[in-house]
Amino acid sequence: ATGTGNGMIDAAVDAIATATGYVGKVLDFNVSSVTSGGDALGDVVIQLEVGGTKASGRGVATDVVEASARAYLNAVNRIVRIQSRGQEREHDIGP
Repeated sequence: ATGTGNGMIDAAVDAIATATGYVGKVLDFNVSSVTSGGDALGDVVIQLEVGGTKASGRGVATDVVEASARAYLNAVNRIVRIQSRGQEREHDIGP
């Protein structure tokens, strides 16, 4: 899938939303460094809402765009599980 947006992270999120059919609203986005140096790992935590269901996702990679995409997809996967089980609409899963 391909995506467009206001930057690489937005485009990656749009591509995932297009591929999965789960278009979400990012409620919170946090990036931090796990390690230091040129090959430092970036840790991204996203709070996402899709269809009234909320979940957190986490992604870690040396590339912040990849870490962001992993975090978004992790949150989408959690939302899919929550919705398929018919669980409560708000599910705050720690990263």
